[in-house]
Amino acid sequence: MSGTRSLCCHVNTATRSSALLYLVYNLLVAVDLITGIIREKDPITVSYTEMKRTHGNCIFEMSTNFITLFLMSFSSVLVMLSHRKGSICVMPFAMFMFIDVALSLLSLFDARFGLPGTPTYGDALRLASNLKGGARLDGEELNRATLIFGVLFVMYILLKVYMLQVSIRCYYALKGERVPVAENSVMVKLPSYDEALKMKHEVMLPISQKS
Repeated sequence: MSGTRSLCCHVNTATRSSALLYLVYNLLVAVDLITGIIREKDPITVSYTEMKRTHGNCIFEMSTNFITLFLMSFSSVLVMLSHRKGSICVMPFAMFMFIDVALSLLSLFDARFGLPGTPTYGDALRLASNLKGGARLDGEELNRATLIFGVLFVMYILLKVYMLQVSIRCYYALKGERVPVAENSVMVKLPSYDEALKMKHEVMLPISQKS
């Protein structure tokens, strides 16, 4: 956590780049959701359960996904304002990164835990089946799809962990930039009313003695 550099750039630059990447990714997921609604097909980037077959549950899940995507995108936009508003703008993004990593790991056990856009094993198998024309995967193809999903999922988690790390370091770096200014500022204590009257009397006293 020490230092202000991450890989080849400053942690502030790395965090803004991560937030921009996160924002673009969320917009792509939102476009995929909208496209799925228009075409009345399952979106590629979001996993659903059998509950979606009921109209009420489908509306609830779609609304929840859009609200979540909006909040995730808004946290990314706040990072872009951190150089003006301070470290507090980085905190929502760091919190979403932590939640994203935790829920992504839980999605290995149940796809419903993942946030919108989280890759799942079921999605990987469905995509592989669609690429094959909807045919059932044989043993070798299933093993290949599982291996590809495992590699991509590990890279996905490592990327999110890196984004979480740089966002936390950016928060403390921005917070530390404001501390020296406060410590080096000069505090001047103004005299009270009685002290001001006494000071005025002492200044006027030599003039009165000369007269």
